[in-house]
Amino acid sequence: MVECIGLENRSPLTGTGGSNPSASAFDPSTGRILFIYNFYKKMLSIKNLTVTADNKEILKNITIDFDANKIYAIMGINGSGKSSLVKSIMGDPAMQIMDGQIFIDSTNITDLPTNKRATKGIFLSPQSPISIPGVTVGQLLRSAVSRDKMDSKILTSKIKDVAKELEIPKELLTRSLNENFSGGERKKMEVLQAAILDPQYIILDEIDTGVDVDALKIIANFLKKITDSSKKTLILITHYNRILSYLNVDEVIVMKDGKIIQKGDSTLAQTIELEGYKE
Repeated sequence: MVECIGLENRSPLTGTGGSNPSASAFDPSTGRILFIYNFYKKMLSIKNLTVTADNKEILKNITIDFDANKIYAIMGINGSGKSSLVKSIMGDPAMQIMDGQIFIDSTNITDLPTNKRATKGIFLSPQSPISIPGVTVGQLLRSAVSRDKMDSKILTSKIKDVAKELEIPKELLTRSLNENFSGGERKKMEVLQAAILDPQYIILDEIDTGVDVDALKIIANFLKKITDSSKKTLILITHYNRILSYLNVDEVIVMKDGKIIQKGDSTLAQTIELEGYKE
């Protein structure tokens, strides 16, 4: 006799058979073969991650899961390890993983290069997006999006539609990317790229820095829209509570000295805003 058991929503770190989607076992007491199927939910998992940069330990035994359809805020003082964490997730070669593993949807990506991690569905917007002389946002995205997935006409139309929603002036779409752009314009362009590339995991490092109140509201409302209408994971690094007031944050994570020292709901960010990190 064969019995099938479904194990739904198992973590890649605890599910039967590691990254194997299914496993089987023989039960001698009943003479039955048990086929155990693991249906992993979408999850970005960090397990016991220790990282060095320039021979200095900057992340210390970090373990955390980022679930689908949730919004996370990572907070902490400068130098606490926030950017180092997301750079490690993205595969920045300057981040040397000494111990631990990174999983995406049950697949171990610890040794994958950055471009392969991107194809797995991770998008990272840096603190300071660089300018690319001679390359428009459309040309950049054309090189990133397969023509089999989206032809040029549809891609151009989609870029214009997203730009309109983000209130990006049309002329910026034909100029060199980020060249002489304001802080707000650069950050809007990052969000536009995320929208077109359509990743499962959107990581934004200080998307609210250098952004005025009006632009911040536009960005936050757009992010809320794309996360509400899909099962994407949104991870925000921020120093302030102001962008979080527009979003339904599921978990606030506080880092210090390369460690996670506290977790909580959105009220934790409000407490930090009022009382600072020392409290």
